[in-house]
Amino acid sequence: MSTIIQLSFTLLAILLLAAFVVLLPVAIIFNYKAGMKYREILTRQIERLRLGKIIAALGIDIDTYISMERTVDIREQITRCKACDNTEECDDKLAKGIIDTDNISFCNNEKSLQELTRAPK
Repeated sequence: MSTIIQLSFTLLAILLLAAFVVLLPVAIIFNYKAGMKYREILTRQIERLRLGKIIAALGIDIDTYISMERTVDIREQITRCKACDNTEECDDKLAKGIIDTDNISFCNNEKSLQELTRAPK
């Protein structure tokens, strides 16, 4: 009788291991796709804001930006950009093409953007 129980537990362990081996790659692929979709949504949100234009004007690739920054920091930067009262100055400097890290003191994201441009690539 104990041999049958041991065999049953062994079979159960093998089945659970097989399920794990099959489900783990499925979960990884699902999470990868969900992450990519989230990044695409985040990219579109940033590109609609002045933040996206400033990032581009500073020569920062949007994909690099999203990869380098933590999501919580990106969300904070989006919030600061949306709440900005300096939109006229921002639009003027963007239109004139005079955006660089030395003249973005008007930007609520000045510190973050300066850190990004100094980060090793």
